[in-house]
Amino acid sequence: MRGGTPRRALPLAVSGIRLVHVSVSSGHVLVFLAALLPPALCAQNAPAGQAHDLTRVTLRLPTTTQGPLWPPGAVSDENGDFIVVGSVLEPDGAGHVTLVPGRSVIVSKDTVPPLDARGVETFVDPFGAPYAIVRTLDLSAGSADLDMVLYSNSYGPPEGAFGGGPRVPAATVSAYNLNSFPLSGQPCPEVFPSRSQRYTYLRPAFPLHRVPIAGFQGDQWAYDPDTGAAFRPRSRTGSSCPGEGCVGENPVDQRRRAPISLGEWLRARVKVEIQLIDFDPAANAYTAARFTVTGRDLLPDSLYQVFALRSNLLSPRPVPSVADPLGMPSVMLTDARGRASLSVEVPNPFPDPAVDDAGLRIIGLTVAFRSGFQNDGACATRYGPGVDVHSVANTFADGTFDFTRFVTRAKVRQTAH
Repeated sequence: MRGGTPRRALPLAVSGIRLVHVSVSSGHVLVFLAALLPPALCAQNAPAGQAHDLTRVTLRLPTTTQGPLWPPGAVSDENGDFIVVGSVLEPDGAGHVTLVPGRSVIVSKDTVPPLDARGVETFVDPFGAPYAIVRTLDLSAGSADLDMVLYSNSYGPPEGAFGGGPRVPAATVSAYNLNSFPLSGQPCPEVFPSRSQRYTYLRPAFPLHRVPIAGFQGDQWAYDPDTGAAFRPRSRTGSSCPGEGCVGENPVDQRRRAPISLGEWLRARVKVEIQLIDFDPAANAYTAARFTVTGRDLLPDSLYQVFALRSNLLSPRPVPSVADPLGMPSVMLTDARGRASLSVEVPNPFPDPAVDDAGLRIIGLTVAFRSGFQNDGACATRYGPGVDVHSVANTFADGTFDFTRFVTRAKVRQTAH
């Protein structure tokens, strides 16, 4: 009860969603969202009475270790295999690959991704190949799997004789690239890579608590900007140091020293409240929404970022898009108990799919740990999924591909008289 008026809960997932495969003339298969939404619930009603009861929903984001389907996981184990708690691509016994949510497995870094006729990686159809599953994880209380130390994905080079996006895992680690998003779909070429880095930059896997932090002084390592190779800097000061400085660094910065385990990661709890706002009589619709994201039992004293997942992630128009920040800023800083929150107003977040040609409808959210303690402005990642950004909660993880039935419209601009 609020203000004496009973409220009805909205469904937590859209029952009309299904994934279908559609053949096209190129011989490839595209994935589309069919029967996307039932009729709009909130576009045609003023903010009063019964319609007002349908303007807010609270959702819990499933905890996960997965961002996009390719690469399979946003974290790895010490062998470089992917730790996947989320949705898994598996054969269905009839010659097809199906998406199975609610799985917890180790996926081999040597998984063979979808390939074109030349044997080059192609992710036009992300369902073109199953994951190579090493084993199922035991997540029951007291299991040794919960003590597994989490690692970042290896990376590089950004470009080369392979398909898909920048290399994940690194070319030195596996035979195939498992990263689906090409550089052409990234909105941040000014950030990375530069011309000198495109074919040379490599980055090994690191334990998550030791992922390099730019400018960090105290771990005694620096990294070549063109190749990513580690070297000992000469930045330590003191009266006995030569003019170029002593080897090493001054121990002025501090960071977490304990490894991050799978059990600690999976304790995270994230929820979002979505409230439609800014009703426009001229449009006869709500034109914005406030998203309030709260996290509990996240990693303490850490940096997280909230991203919007839009429908053009699943339906390339013409290239796959990437997640974008829910707002500016979109960061959450956790306290010593792993608590954080973010509240953002977003204009027209839920355009009607029937007229959303650009695919800008927000169909999900993901909350990601930034292991390098940078958010790179509005860039989703500097390197790639699992390298410097690691999804911990994602509405896609349980197979939900549009998390509200809301429909909004753009505000009608008034003409001055």
